Amino acid sequence: MRRSHRFQSRAVLAAEFLPAYGFFLRLIPLSAGAPVATQAELAIETWSPFAVPQVYWGCAVLPGAKVALVYAAARRRFESSAGQKWEKQDVVVPALLPLAGVGSDKPLLRILRSERCLGGFAWDGNTTSPVAVYARGYTGVVTEEVREQFAAQLRVRAGLTDASVEYLTGTPTAGQEGGELRLELRDPQGGVIAASVWEADEADNLDVRDRDFLRARRTRLRHGAVVWRWVLAGGMAAGLAALLELGALAFHRIEQTTRARLAEQAPVVERLETARSLTDRVNDLSARRLRFFEMVEVLNDARPRSIQFTRTDTDGRNIIEIEALTKTPGDVSAYETVLRGLPVLEKVEVRDLRTREGVTTLSLRVAFKAGASFGTGGSP
Repeated sequence: MRRSHRFQSRAVLAAEFLPAYGFFLRLIPLSAGAPVATQAELAIETWSPFAVPQVYWGCAVLPGAKVALVYAAARRRFESSAGQKWEKQDVVVPALLPLAGVGSDKPLLRILRSERCLGGFAWDGNTTSPVAVYARGYTGVVTEEVREQFAAQLRVRAGLTDASVEYLTGTPTAGQEGGELRLELRDPQGGVIAASVWEADEADNLDVRDRDFLRARRTRLRHGAVVWRWVLAGGMAAGLAALLELGALAFHRIEQTTRARLAEQAPVVERLETARSLTDRVNDLSARRLRFFEMVEVLNDARPRSIQFTRTDTDGRNIIEIEALTKTPGDVSAYETVLRGLPVLEKVEVRDLRTREGVTTLSLRVAFKAGASFGTGGSP
């Protein structure tokens, strides 16, 4: 993250700000010399029940450059809103990011509130980076009592018993000034309540969209910039030709060159658009089952760290099937015992328990009780 007070012309960006409670949120210490994105992927592989290709994720280096905020969510959660809508945006990030660059010189909780969501950071007053982050969604309207309970939970996560609380409400916006990306929270009159500033080349790390899509998008933008420079060069050449009374001939040649270059780029752009359309179609065909993410979250909370999920699926409305593997066979029976003790589960079956070359694989079929009550989000 960088800050600058130089005057720059500002461009408003098309941005999609996603509810923070839809993501697993973690603050991770950064190691010098290693790429931030690589460290974030390793962190996700450690604490996420899903493989990296199965999640939308991003990371943000916080003030002081020693801590990064990593956020990840199962792709199934956002399938209904992704696709063409996301493709048209300049940036897609959690709505909590404008608060990340505020900081505080005293113990403080800054909480972004909306009608059905709360999310915020905690600062201990000793470091520029926040020491805790938390977000949670609610099925009903967020009352004063609910806000106090949320603040108490954030204090516990931060280890701050006497931190004051600041609630913020506003509309998140995104803009670019020169080489900087600004994510801001604005009041109804347009005033800036909170803002975080990033180098423009950090935008892809912040963005939660598919990494292959972002790389393809960068390529398209570079090609567009090349074409635009050629168009400008063509205009300048045409003006010079007009002054030299050779304008008509020079302009005709430059126009031919520009059209040829555009034609060369057209197949590349068409292939990229076709690939993206096929990806969106595949995602649409694997529609999210009812309360799938909440059921996986219940099973993940009880999961020993040695057990990794490799595939998940649902059977009907209340049954989830999981394939998993572990290098510690004894944890399988312990995991089964914990699951059988959960009040929301009706039946737990462990199938196809096999061990080969030190790795134990298994299939887990779990039936949830009809009408079982789940939490509505938040990082575990």
